[in-house]
Amino acid sequence: MPISMETLRSAMAEAKRATKDLGFEAEDLSDAELDKFGRSFERQFVLAIKEREIIDLYMRHLEEIMMGAMIGVSQMKKRFDGERPEAGKFGMVKPRAGFFGIGDDWDSVSAFTTGSPQNWIHSGTTLMAGTAGNAVKIGENAVHVIIALGTLHKAPKIESHQFTLDGKPKPIVITREPQELSDLRFRELDVAFIFKKNTTVLGKVFIGDQLGTVISALDWPYLIGASFVPEDVLRLHDIATLPGTIYNVVLTT
Repeated sequence: MPISMETLRSAMAEAKRATKDLGFEAEDLSDAELDKFGRSFERQFVLAIKEREIIDLYMRHLEEIMMGAMIGVSQMKKRFDGERPEAGKFGMVKPRAGFFGIGDDWDSVSAFTTGSPQNWIHSGTTLMAGTAGNAVKIGENAVHVIIALGTLHKAPKIESHQFTLDGKPKPIVITREPQELSDLRFRELDVAFIFKKNTTVLGKVFIGDQLGTVISALDWPYLIGASFVPEDVLRLHDIATLPGTIYNVVLTT
């Protein structure tokens, strides 16, 4: 069933209150933009998904994802235009690993060492070529709303994740049991992470040493949510072009 304009307007009103409470700069979407948002949201996160649980996940976080679009209008000084925006506008897509400097795709990560926290999202990846253990910084051409943590591996091994945002460590998110005991292999966040311009992000994972050797500690975590980036960024097919100041999507610190 299509998302009604009434539902979208209500979500925008709630998102407006939330952004104000958080001190984020944001602008309302026009009715035409709300219509584009609703159709893009449905096609990517509802109609394209057969699992009811994932559809419900996205619907529960509709207002937070709406916040991402509203922050994007203010931050990028561009208008929202769905999944395939016109030149000079920005769009909404599922997060790519390259948006966070991880690599070509989520499974680009090497096996993690067991028994201690290991870098995952950081400046020292092969793609970023910065200092290992340093956070990455979100550029002016990206806003990300992260609603869940998933794994693409058939045998999840990551016991927990921790994010440090703007230098402040956040409480850990325990992931292995929720992911291993479900075929869908994701762990919902109670409150979404919102990464916007100048947010610094350091993501680490922990795998217990009971798994033994490094080679057995292979896992492919990924971020579930929505990313808002401009049309020229969405034309970039090669992940290697994303980091740095040319496109201002993700930078080293």
